[in-house]
Amino acid sequence: MHACLGPAEANKPELTMKLIKSLVVGMFAFALIATPAFAGCCDDAKKEGKECTHKCCVEAKKEGKACEKCSPKPKEGEKK
Repeated sequence: MHACLGPAEANKPELTMKLIKSLVVGMFAFALIATPAFAGCCDDAKKEGKECTHKCCVEAKKEGKACEKCSPKPKEGEKK
Protein backbone atom coordinates (compact mmCIF):
# COMPACT_ATOMS: atom_id res chain seq x y z
CA MET A 1 0.00 0.00 0.00
CA HIS A 2 1.31 3.42 -0.92
CA ALA A 3 1.96 5.84 1.95
CA CYS A 4 -0.35 8.61 0.70
CA LEU A 5 -3.27 6.32 -0.11
CA GLY A 6 -5.82 5.55 2.53
CA PRO A 7 -7.55 2.18 2.85
CA ALA A 8 -10.50 3.30 0.69
CA GLU A 9 -8.28 4.28 -2.25
CA ALA A 10 -6.21 1.10 -2.02
CA ASN A 11 -9.28 -1.11 -2.69
CA LYS A 12 -10.46 0.76 -5.80
CA PRO A 13 -8.46 -1.29 -8.35
CA GLU A 14 -9.74 -4.55 -6.85
CA LEU A 15 -13.30 -3.24 -6.82
CA THR A 16 -12.97 -2.10 -10.43
CA MET A 17 -11.70 -5.53 -11.52
CA LYS A 18 -14.53 -7.28 -9.70
CA LEU A 19 -17.04 -4.99 -11.38
CA ILE A 20 -15.54 -5.64 -14.82
CA LYS A 21 -15.52 -9.40 -14.24
CA SER A 22 -19.14 -9.29 -13.09
CA LEU A 23 -20.20 -7.32 -16.16
CA VAL A 24 -18.40 -9.72 -18.52
CA VAL A 25 -19.96 -12.77 -16.85
CA GLY A 26 -23.37 -11.09 -16.96
CA MET A 27 -23.07 -10.27 -20.67
CA PHE A 28 -21.97 -13.83 -21.44
CA ALA A 29 -24.91 -15.26 -19.51
CA PHE A 30 -27.30 -12.93 -21.33
CA ALA A 31 -25.88 -14.03 -24.69
CA LEU A 32 -26.44 -17.68 -23.80
CA ILE A 33 -29.99 -17.02 -22.72
CA ALA A 34 -30.85 -14.81 -25.71
CA THR A 35 -29.47 -17.17 -28.38
CA PRO A 36 -32.53 -19.50 -28.48
CA ALA A 37 -34.73 -16.48 -29.17
CA PHE A 38 -33.19 -16.25 -32.65
CA ALA A 39 -33.03 -20.00 -33.30
CA GLY A 40 -35.76 -21.10 -35.64
CA CYS A 41 -36.55 -17.59 -36.83
CA CYS A 42 -37.35 -18.92 -40.31
CA ASP A 43 -39.82 -21.43 -38.87
CA ASP A 44 -41.48 -18.70 -36.84
CA ALA A 45 -41.78 -16.50 -39.92
CA LYS A 46 -43.30 -19.35 -41.95
CA LYS A 47 -45.89 -19.93 -39.23
CA GLU A 48 -46.93 -16.30 -39.62
CA GLY A 49 -47.00 -16.66 -43.42
CA LYS A 50 -43.97 -14.40 -43.91
CA GLU A 51 -40.37 -14.69 -45.03
CA CYS A 52 -37.53 -14.37 -42.53
CA THR A 53 -35.84 -10.98 -42.81
CA HIS A 54 -32.57 -11.72 -40.98
CA LYS A 55 -29.65 -10.74 -43.20
CA CYS A 56 -27.95 -14.14 -42.81
CA CYS A 57 -31.15 -16.00 -43.68
CA VAL A 58 -31.86 -13.85 -46.74
CA GLU A 59 -28.32 -14.43 -48.08
CA ALA A 60 -28.56 -18.19 -47.45
CA LYS A 61 -31.91 -18.35 -49.24
CA LYS A 62 -30.41 -16.63 -52.30
CA GLU A 63 -27.84 -19.44 -52.39
CA GLY A 64 -30.59 -22.04 -52.00
CA LYS A 65 -29.47 -23.03 -48.52
CA ALA A 66 -30.73 -22.74 -44.97
CA CYS A 67 -28.89 -20.40 -42.63
CA GLU A 68 -26.59 -22.52 -40.49
CA LYS A 69 -26.43 -19.84 -37.81
CA CYS A 70 -30.17 -19.65 -37.20
CA SER A 71 -31.12 -23.17 -38.35
CA PRO A 72 -28.23 -25.45 -37.42
CA LYS A 73 -28.22 -29.00 -38.73
CA PRO A 74 -29.05 -31.63 -36.12
CA LYS A 75 -26.09 -33.70 -34.92
CA GLU A 76 -25.92 -37.41 -35.67
CA GLY A 77 -28.42 -39.35 -33.61
CA GLU A 78 -30.58 -36.28 -32.88
CA LYS A 79 -34.07 -35.78 -34.25
CA LYS A 80 -35.22 -32.33 -35.19
